[in-house]
Amino acid sequence: MESKTVRDFRVNGDVTAIADAWASANNFKLRVVDPDGTRRYQRGQGLMVNAQHALLRQSGSDVHLEAWTHATLLDRIAVLGMMPANMAVDGGGLRGRIPRKRAKESVNKLLAQLGQEPLQ
Repeated sequence: MESKTVRDFRVNGDVTAIADAWASANNFKLRVVDPDGTRRYQRGQGLMVNAQHALLRQSGSDVHLEAWTHATLLDRIAVLGMMPANMAVDGGGLRGRIPRKRAKESVNKLLAQLGQEPLQ
């Protein structure tokens, strides 16, 4: 299983306002904006429920998106370390299924607003 879902695509215009509005509507918080303009969003703290992360970087018309969930320590202990710390939101499997599904649904809303195909 991959540790992050990665999507690269092109858009016309600045995606910052769209991404910030999406984050607000989906309970993601903007955690940091890196010097290169990378915006890092997070939903949840990862204490009782897996934290969900999204990273978005735009360079001209090129956009780079990464999305993943981070398993709680309790989840990882309960399955004797068989669950990876970070899991991609797309794909199948039972490990971390519910938080991955919720994160994928949210990321698909962002992709739709940006005119992109949804994650499968």
